[in-house]
Amino acid sequence: MKKGSASRRLFWAAVWLGITLILIKASHLGIPRLGELGGYLRSVTAITYRDVLFAACAWTLGRAALALTGVRPLASRLVSIGFVVFSALVCLYALASMIAFGPLGGFLTYPLLQLVGSVRMIGSSVTVYLTPGVVAGLVAAPLAYVGVVCATLWLAPEAHAQRRRAAIVLWTALGVWVGVGQYVYATDWATHSDWRIAENPPWVLVSSLWQAVSGGPTARLSETFAPTDLADFDPLGARPIAPAPSARRPPNVIVVVLESVAARWTSVSGGLYDTTPTLKAEAARGVVFDRFYAHVARSSNSLASILMSVYTKLDFLDFTEEFPRSAQTSLAGVLRDRGYRTAFMTSSNMSWAGWDAFVPAHGFSEVRDDRSLPCAARVTSWGLADACVVDGITQFIDQNRTWPFFVMVWTQQTHHPYEPTPGVPLLELVREPGILDEYDLGRYLNVLHETDRQLARVFEAIRRDGLADDTLVVVLGDHGQAFGYPHDSYMQGQTVYEEDVRVPLLIWFPRRYAVSTRSDAIGGLVDLPPTIADLAGVPLAADWQGRSLFDPQRAPRAYFYVAQNEFKLGVREGSWKYILDLRTGVEELYDLDHDAAEQRNVASAQSERCARLRQRLAAWTEANRRQYEQY
Repeated sequence: MKKGSASRRLFWAAVWLGITLILIKASHLGIPRLGELGGYLRSVTAITYRDVLFAACAWTLGRAALALTGVRPLASRLVSIGFVVFSALVCLYALASMIAFGPLGGFLTYPLLQLVGSVRMIGSSVTVYLTPGVVAGLVAAPLAYVGVVCATLWLAPEAHAQRRRAAIVLWTALGVWVGVGQYVYATDWATHSDWRIAENPPWVLVSSLWQAVSGGPTARLSETFAPTDLADFDPLGARPIAPAPSARRPPNVIVVVLESVAARWTSVSGGLYDTTPTLKAEAARGVVFDRFYAHVARSSNSLASILMSVYTKLDFLDFTEEFPRSAQTSLAGVLRDRGYRTAFMTSSNMSWAGWDAFVPAHGFSEVRDDRSLPCAARVTSWGLADACVVDGITQFIDQNRTWPFFVMVWTQQTHHPYEPTPGVPLLELVREPGILDEYDLGRYLNVLHETDRQLARVFEAIRRDGLADDTLVVVLGDHGQAFGYPHDSYMQGQTVYEEDVRVPLLIWFPRRYAVSTRSDAIGGLVDLPPTIADLAGVPLAADWQGRSLFDPQRAPRAYFYVAQNEFKLGVREGSWKYILDLRTGVEELYDLDHDAAEQRNVASAQSERCARLRQRLAAWTEANRRQYEQY
C-alpha cells in the first residue's frame, strides 16, 4: 500500500472535508429537477461557501501544526492522522446539525447541547427524528469520509508536479465557489426564511460556547434613558396589603402552568381552536387576561418569574441551574409563612435543569414528580400523562381541609413530541389550511384538549368539597409554541412573536367574579406573585419586581427576549410591540390592535416611537446588569 506524506494526507483530507460538507448541506435542498440545475447549483454555493472556507481554514491550521513538527516524521504523521480524525468528527457533527436544523430552526448551539445532560428526558423529542436511516447515516458518514480519504491517498498521484497542478485547480475552484456563493447569499439567500442553513455548524457551536463561557452576549444598549425608566424593574419595597375585613379564611390557591401553551392555541383566549372548553366554561366565574406574556420561551426561567416575581438574567442559561438557591422571596414561602400547606407537582421529571434542587429550596413543603405521583401512565421520556398530576392535586386537596393550601402544578404532555394519551380518540382540530406542520399541530391541539378535560376534575373536586368560594385557581402557559404559522418558526424559543411569548391567563375566583370578565391589562409572568398575593390579601414581598395586574397605576408594558440562535429584546406598550435584534440592529414595530399576526413592520414609519421603546429596552438591560452583578 502506498504511504503518502503527512502534507499529502492533510491536503486530501481537507479537500474531502469541504466536499463532504457541501454534500451534507445540499441534502437540505433535495434532489434537483431537470432544467433547474443552474439555480440548484447557485443555491448550493450560497449555503456552503462558509463550509468551504471552514475546510480551507482548517487546512491552514493543519499546515501550521505540521510546520511546528519540523523534521520529526512521527509527529508529522500524528498531526495529519489527527486532522483526518478531526475532520471525520466534523462531518458527523455537520450531519447531526442538519438533522436538528429542521425542528430547531437553526444549528446546534451550546445551550441546546446542554440538553444532553438530561438525555433520558429529551429522548422522546430526539427519537422522533432518529429513524433507522438517519442512524445509519450518522454512522456511515464519518466512516465513508475516512474511506474516501484513504482511497484517494492510494490512487492519487504522488509526483510533485501533478500534485501542484491539482492544488492550483482546487484553490481556483475554492475561490470561485466562495465568490459565487457569497454573492448569491447576499442577493438572494439572506432573505430566505431558512437563511441560517448557510451558517457553518462547527463555528455556530464554538461561538455559542464562547458566548456562554464569557457570559455574553449579556444584552446592554448604549441608548440613554431617563432614570424613571428603571422604575419598571424596581423591587416593590415594603407594601403590606391588609386583608379585606372578613371572617373567612384566606383562599386556597392552585396555580396550573400549562407547558408550552401559547394563547393563540386556546379557546379560553379567543383562539381559533376548540381546545380548552373546560377553561372557557370556567371563565364564567373568573377573569381572562388577553395581553399576558412570558418573558422568555424557556420553562426554567418562567418558573423563576412565576414563583419569585423576578426578571431572569438576560443570557443563554437556565435560571434554575445558574441560581439554584437564589435568595429571592417566593410566593410559596410567603404563603407557607402564613399557615398554608404548600406543594409543587409536575407530571414531568424534576431532574431537568436542576429543578429538583431549585423547587424544594423555595418554599414548598411537598414536592412530587413522575416518580412519586399516584399513577404511572408514562407517555414519553418527559414524563406521565397529565391525568396523573391531576390525581396528585385532588389527593393533596383531600389530605387536610382545615388549613388553606397552595399547590403549584406543571403539566408536560403539551411538550414535544405531543404524545396523545393511549385510548383517547384524536379530534380534527386544525382549521387553518396549508399549515406545513399540520401533523404535529394536530397532535398538540389534541393533547391540550385532553389536559383541559383532565382539569375539569380539579374544578369538580373543589365544588364537591364545598371549597369553590374559598379557592383561587390560576391557569396560564409558561411560554408559547410555534408551528410555522403565521411565522416560519417551529417549536419554542426561536422568536419573540406572539405565538412564542403571549400566553393564556385565567384567574378563577368565584368569591370575586359572578360573571365572565376580560381584562386588557398588559402584564407578564413576573406580575403573577403580586397579583395572587393581592387577591389573597397577604403582604407583597419587598424584592418582587412585578406589579399586581389589578394595580390601577401599573405601567401598560411587558418585556420579553429570545436567547437561542438569535438574541432579541422586545417590549409591548399599549397596542405597540417593538423588537430589536441585538446582532444586526434590525428593528420591528407592530400595531397589534390592527395587525395581530405581526405581518406589517412599520418601524421605518415610526422612528420616534421606535427610539423611545429602544430606550425602555436599554433601561431593562441596565437594570438587569445591576441586578445580577452581585452574583
